[in-house]
Amino acid sequence: MKVNFKRMTLAAAFVVGLSTPKVQAQLKGGENLVNVGLGFGSAYSYASGYKGFPAVSVSFERVIPKQLGPGLLAVGGIITRRSIAHKFKGYDGEGVDYDYKNRYTNTVVGVRGTYHWEQLNTEKYDVYGGVQTGLRFENYKSKWEDETIKDKYTHFYGSVIVGGRYYFTSNLSAFAELGYDVTWTKIGISAKF
Repeated sequence: MKVNFKRMTLAAAFVVGLSTPKVQAQLKGGENLVNVGLGFGSAYSYASGYKGFPAVSVSFERVIPKQLGPGLLAVGGIITRRSIAHKFKGYDGEGVDYDYKNRYTNTVVGVRGTYHWEQLNTEKYDVYGGVQTGLRFENYKSKWEDETIKDKYTHFYGSVIVGGRYYFTSNLSAFAELGYDVTWTKIGISAKF
């Protein structure tokens, strides 16, 4: 018996296509969104030579059950953290070498509200704009030979944000945002439940 692999592959693809859930980006009141992402583009000015991993951001939003105008309002919170460091060897001019290290760690804790325009959204796209505000905790540590200097600062911040999601499935999407907290841009994954 001869097996036709092309027909079997097409039949399997057809069955899988029928069983794949329909993507539905339109939000409904009472749904929750969790975003986990990486941030790029520092919002703070430090000298050149600082290096670090991109900011890590986690946010949660709950869609208010009642429609507000032509869309839905979601409210929640955000936590973002980024640490950067600069390390070098120096020479004091008198024949003594020294090691020098600076580190800044910024953590943002805030609240946010986003508005999702239903007319702009499709089955796969969710477009939104919003505001967020909160506190930014900045920790500074400088080490030069045996001397260590530490400082802590707390700053108020506020930001306008715009973003969008592309849904792969009914509950899983990629997102991108522009706005100010520790970085100017974020990309990541969103879960809706």
